[in-house]
Amino acid sequence: MKTQSVSSYMLSNSTRNIIARAQAELVKANQEATTGFVFDKGLTLGSRTGQSISLRKEHDRLTVLTQTNGLISERMKASQDALSNVIKGSQDFLGNVTAMRGASEGRSIIVDKAKGLLQTATDLINTSYNGEYIFAGENTDVKPLGDYGSAGDPARAAVLQSFQDYFGFPTTDPQVANITAAAMKTYLDTSLAAEFDSASWSANWSSASDTLVKSRIAPTELAETSVSANNSGFRQLAMSYTMMAELGDIGLNQAAFDTVIDKVAETTNQNSTSLAGAQSFLGNAQARTKDATDRLTVQINVLNSSVLDLEAVDPFEAANRVEALRTQIDASYALTVKIQSLSLLNYLK
Repeated sequence: MKTQSVSSYMLSNSTRNIIARAQAELVKANQEATTGFVFDKGLTLGSRTGQSISLRKEHDRLTVLTQTNGLISERMKASQDALSNVIKGSQDFLGNVTAMRGASEGRSIIVDKAKGLLQTATDLINTSYNGEYIFAGENTDVKPLGDYGSAGDPARAAVLQSFQDYFGFPTTDPQVANITAAAMKTYLDTSLAAEFDSASWSANWSSASDTLVKSRIAPTELAETSVSANNSGFRQLAMSYTMMAELGDIGLNQAAFDTVIDKVAETTNQNSTSLAGAQSFLGNAQARTKDATDRLTVQINVLNSSVLDLEAVDPFEAANRVEALRTQIDASYALTVKIQSLSLLNYLK
């Protein structure tokens, strides 16, 4: 027969072991009560741990997509606001230009108006959002348009050169008064218009890319979510303002001036229609992005519920477990103190 030794040391050591285990369990219970999830997924879920990890990865991926869609939507909203302001300026300009037909006074005023609107339009086309130029196509790190008329600007130099090449003298020559309406119309429809075709625009005006920004708005869905500064509406807009800025007050006779007015009005109507089409294009992309985000939100909620089914703990049960463990630890400490105070000397007489 084997006898078990009994001593205060053995009893004290036993309570220390109990306290250590209880403290370890308390850490786990505290975390579960705080987070609402199991402390050790692998230990708790076993073979279903892989399923939990896959669900969480998909949840995180879709969450990132919804956050990205938020940035995309804000960028498109900034684009829509800029387009609205560009169109408003163009329509106001059209009213001013139409009133000038047949008028011999006020040419310098409408010329200044055109120059100001061209600068404003340039600033709007150069709008950036979150560090990216929104009308630059794929070249989001490059400012789409330079400042027309600034030192070394190739756009204005090309426009003035086209006039001199066609008529044989510059816009500052007194001979401009002899230009006929027919000659002016031919120049505007051919040589000047060529300065705003795709090739000349990219060479002299724009650093934007024709390729639009494509954004992944859902796991299997891409959408073009930008408008390029190379859009025909922007080119027509620049042509309208440039015609008036460069030819409106150079001394043309009334017939030639009215021809310029007619061409400006025609081109302004065209750019308003083209830019409205660009707004519709963006509006469709905005709607697709919103629909995709709504679908992603539903999927995220489903994934979240699935993760909770696997990993969630009852917060009340976890809180009760924490309280029970604290009570056990307190009792163990009290017992340890009692045991440590035991001494045979207290019982010897």
